[in-house]
Amino acid sequence: MDDFVSRAEYDADLKRIEAEDSRQNRRIDKLEETVTKIGDLAISVRELAVNVSSMQESIRTMTERLTDIEAEPGENWKKSVWIIIAAVLGAAAGALLRSIGL
Repeated sequence: MDDFVSRAEYDADLKRIEAEDSRQNRRIDKLEETVTKIGDLAISVRELAVNVSSMQESIRTMTERLTDIEAEPGENWKKSVWIIIAAVLGAAAGALLRSIGL
């Protein structure tokens, strides 16, 4: 008769198993929430990476435009200097030609 479990022992074991089930279910629920949050975080990181890549392209384009804008006054100055030099040389050549009678 030692093979049989009394009703009290059965009920105690059942209560212990149900309590363990409940604890494990809570742990699984928390793990599912954590996995969901990690998935959401992964999606956010991917979106952030796409946005950063887009921003890098925009910054590169703006940098090129800024370089062109910054270089323009220098180019205009060089053109102005050459025009002034050409005018001075032209005036000097004209004065020289007039002085020699041509």
